[in-house]
Amino acid sequence: MFYRLIVSGAVQGVGFRPFVFREAKKRGLKGYVKNTSAGVEILVDYSSFEDIFHDKTILPPLCRIENIVVEKVDGSASFFNDFEILPSKKSSGATQILPDISVCDDCISDISDSKNRRKNYYYTTCTNCGPRFSIIENLPYDRSTTTMKEFVMCDSCKKEYQEHSNRRYHAQTIGCPDCGPELIFSVRGVKKSSGFDAIKEAANAIKKGKIIAIKGVGGYNLSCDAKNDKAVSSLRGMIKRPKKPLAVMIGNVLDIEKFALVSDGELSALTSYRKPIVVLEKKRKDSFYSVSPLDSIGVLLPYTALHHILLDLIKTPIVMTSCNLPGEPMDKEMQEFAEHDLSYNRKISNRVDDSVLKFVNGNSLFLRRSRGFAPEPIGVDIGDAPDMIALGSQESNTVSLYTKGKVYVSQHIGNTSNPKTFDFFKKCANFLMRMTGANPKIVLCDYHPDFYITHYAKELASSMGAKLVLVQHHTAHAYSVALENGLSSFVGIVCDGSGYGADGNIWGGEVFLADSKKTGQNVRVGHLEEQVLLGGDSSVIEPERMLFGILSKFLSENELKIMFGQNAEVWQKQIDMGFNVSKTTSCGRILDAASYFLGVCKKRTYEGEPAIALESFVSDAVPYDFKPVIENNVLQTTPLFKYLWENKNKDKKQLAATVHEYVARGLFEIAKKVAGDLPIVFSGGVAYNRHITKFMADRCVLINSKVPSGDGGISFGQIGYALNNTCDL
Repeated sequence: MFYRLIVSGAVQGVGFRPFVFREAKKRGLKGYVKNTSAGVEILVDYSSFEDIFHDKTILPPLCRIENIVVEKVDGSASFFNDFEILPSKKSSGATQILPDISVCDDCISDISDSKNRRKNYYYTTCTNCGPRFSIIENLPYDRSTTTMKEFVMCDSCKKEYQEHSNRRYHAQTIGCPDCGPELIFSVRGVKKSSGFDAIKEAANAIKKGKIIAIKGVGGYNLSCDAKNDKAVSSLRGMIKRPKKPLAVMIGNVLDIEKFALVSDGELSALTSYRKPIVVLEKKRKDSFYSVSPLDSIGVLLPYTALHHILLDLIKTPIVMTSCNLPGEPMDKEMQEFAEHDLSYNRKISNRVDDSVLKFVNGNSLFLRRSRGFAPEPIGVDIGDAPDMIALGSQESNTVSLYTKGKVYVSQHIGNTSNPKTFDFFKKCANFLMRMTGANPKIVLCDYHPDFYITHYAKELASSMGAKLVLVQHHTAHAYSVALENGLSSFVGIVCDGSGYGADGNIWGGEVFLADSKKTGQNVRVGHLEEQVLLGGDSSVIEPERMLFGILSKFLSENELKIMFGQNAEVWQKQIDMGFNVSKTTSCGRILDAASYFLGVCKKRTYEGEPAIALESFVSDAVPYDFKPVIENNVLQTTPLFKYLWENKNKDKKQLAATVHEYVARGLFEIAKKVAGDLPIVFSGGVAYNRHITKFMADRCVLINSKVPSGDGGISFGQIGYALNNTCDL
């Protein structure tokens, strides 16, 4: 009797078929194993074959089995005389697409071994490592469905690929200096060298202060000597990021520990097979100051053979930042910035930025969930629900797709108000639908009426005959934490820079009640005091405008003129006339205004800069004792600035700490009053602030851990809203 097993989960591209083959051969069994779009199909003449999958100690290291379906088949399969790996086939259903995996220790040993034919080979991979998501074009995962299909295996690689005891047995990324992708070093588009010589020339150029565009796993990065301030300044000029912190790639953990504090959790993340950027606290703020002027810095270890070889030659930390202008997607074709270019001729199917993690109070937060994680699905414990796709928000966009109890979250996409990024966004949405085989019956998007994605959502829903559901921005933030934790009833605190509110104003410091037993939906039950947003987006870029609107409530005309000069009279008239002003409850704008008042940041050059600089400025200062003023569940922020004004000659770091304590404590008190015995969740971009989030975490408030707290988690939260509010669907 034969048995057919369909095994789903992370079972393709991880050496699972070779593992099944070896286990079957060990037992003298007959049948086959092959990839399908539904997972891995096994036909075998052994009723207990499923038992071997329960021993996790013998499974391939990257394998994650989620489900096994077993059925008996009739004797027509008895013509199998042996066990073999069959060619893959397309079928209905969906299987997991693995994220890109960093080079493994065995492959690092290969490139270091003078007797190994892959010595110093930049594209060394095996079954247990290498690109996956960035190269896949279709399912099932086979060489013919990836961008590796253009490279014909040489006899040596073919032998390794076919030898079941070899580590590269059925490794779809297999290659070597004779048949794999070619690496080229170019200057102003002219080829100078290839192979290992190309890496040596690139290393020498970096040592001389040059900026190199390096083709990584999911797109181009710009790199230079991280200790060369002049080179770093030139790199910043290329990508128009004068102050935004950049990431540094360092060869080993010991070198990282020379200038940064590394906790056990941070160490585990840094050295994992995902190899994200991890934001670490500096031992001294002036370390790598030109790279990051904050008290923290983003650090990552090499995650490809190319990176390992390059850093071994340079022997110094290098900047490793995405090659793109602000608002545009990461460049995946020939770079347009640096004169020096180190690239290979394998195409990138799916561009994917580096992931970024930040640890707060021991909790890991995603600033960006991308390479190494996307599009790995997140399982959710929800009953039957139709397929649905969520298109997220405008900035830091991601797309999420729900099908069969899993949410597939795309890689980081970016600001969809940019035409290039918007085109990238549409490709990501289509890719998820095609790869999962889902047929969305619901399309979700942000509540904002003017976003490109809102208009696109309407078109998409109409073309698919699906229902369109608009989800308020901060509601989605709250539900992103709720869905992670399986909550249907909770109180949510949401703090960010801005989001279109249900009343048409700009929200950003909100408290919500979601009680499935009583209301069945999110109800706004508290918020920050409304303040004037003077000049709309101008107040975001120039935080003194936000500060003026607050101070104008209690300072005299003369005091305002002394502080703001000629602008005071113009701005006051603008407020009095109601010209180009709006109301906002944004927590981000309060932090911006405080940052300006305390002399920390006068102008925003990148998203969140004034608030981020204020967080860094606080350091370990102790706040003054100033109790929050709450009226009818509204946290008053004008009294906070009155306090700052009256105590402006006190220690500025302690005043900055007081701002954070006031906001955190005030919003928590509102939430606690409303919650009763309900859990409290906290999300939004301000959740990255270590002072505010530590306050919340110390009081058992739940925060995001699987998706970003910022807008990168909005699409996941939109799915959460839909799954928990079926009455609205």
